[in-house]
Amino acid sequence: MIREAFKALWEYRIRAILTLSILAFGITALVGILTALEALRTFIATRLVGLGTQAFLINSSSEPLAGRRGRGVFIRLGGPRTFRWWEVQHFLAMYRFPGAQVSPAVSAALFERAYYRGRKTPARVRLLGVAPEYFQIQQLRLAQGRFFTPVEVAQRQNVLILGTAIADLLFPRENPLGKEVRVAGRYFTVVGVLQSRGSLFGFNLDEECFIPWTTAWFISKAPGADFYVGVERISDMEAAMAEARRVLRAMRHLSPRMADTFTFLRGEQVADLLLDLLKTLTTATIGISLITLLGATLSFTNILLVIVKERTQEIGLRMALGASRQAIARQFLSEAIVIALIGGSGGILLGLLIGNGVAAFLGARFVMPWKWVGLAVALTTLVGLIAGYRPAQEAARLNPVEALRYE
Repeated sequence: MIREAFKALWEYRIRAILTLSILAFGITALVGILTALEALRTFIATRLVGLGTQAFLINSSSEPLAGRRGRGVFIRLGGPRTFRWWEVQHFLAMYRFPGAQVSPAVSAALFERAYYRGRKTPARVRLLGVAPEYFQIQQLRLAQGRFFTPVEVAQRQNVLILGTAIADLLFPRENPLGKEVRVAGRYFTVVGVLQSRGSLFGFNLDEECFIPWTTAWFISKAPGADFYVGVERISDMEAAMAEARRVLRAMRHLSPRMADTFTFLRGEQVADLLLDLLKTLTTATIGISLITLLGATLSFTNILLVIVKERTQEIGLRMALGASRQAIARQFLSEAIVIALIGGSGGILLGLLIGNGVAAFLGARFVMPWKWVGLAVALTTLVGLIAGYRPAQEAARLNPVEALRYE
């Protein structure tokens, strides 16, 4: 029966290809989007949460983005009041939680070019001003050279630590240490090169370069700082945040009735928000794909009905030779299922390629979403059954005498 189905597909290959394309499109959309979402879900669960368990960010925004279970996720969007120079100095002097490390973070320039002699980079360099503690808080490692020192921060020296992508572009065949690189209109002496960090949501982290935060403050067009705070143990996190809140409220002279004018952000809060968004996108994708497959099923049914009409004489001849109505119905139903599974397989393969291509672009690893592949196979089989049922019944009901005389 399967062999007969393939034979029939070959004889009516133009219509079969059209039907396969319709089904493959719907399955590609389903598997492709769900594969990308699954890769991002794995990425978020293993990377973002892990990086945030022993560190938190303090910024001066009080605008929340709703998080899971009523928790807020706060991201600074250029709020009306940033941490000013004296506030940074005051917090660094007054915050004394045992074992905690603090680093201001000042954005000096975004999407700039870096120059060295006759070579230049694309306009993708991000220049961030930090303290030496930042590298330990974020667990960054050096490929060459050293980190800058507290003395260089205090003296606002023009020293630079390159991301590996920028170092490779400017110094393909020579040691970058000690060389002077021009970024954002200033010359900086290279003292170190970071190990590769990969990509995060489409942003190449290896295009980020670091200078002392004091230097960044005076070259930034809109100076303002955030704070990165790292603790020794996860169990210290809540106490460290409470102490930071006490210092900041005292620093800004906030009464007990006044709301905080700053916020805390932890890695798992970002993960919660993103995972919730992914759940919503997954549900929406399944719904849209089901609607697409419904349209494909209707088109598939119409094409199969046309094929039944074109094969009327063949059906009459089979009946005349002794084929039962049940055998005719099974034949057309099996052909519909075979067409659906072939189209679905092509859609699954293409969807996996597209989904993992998007995931790779965003910095996530290859995933094989077996549950979504299984769902796609089940849906294509169901489409074949539903779309083939009516044409199979129409073929089985034909009068063999009239079918043989059909022109």
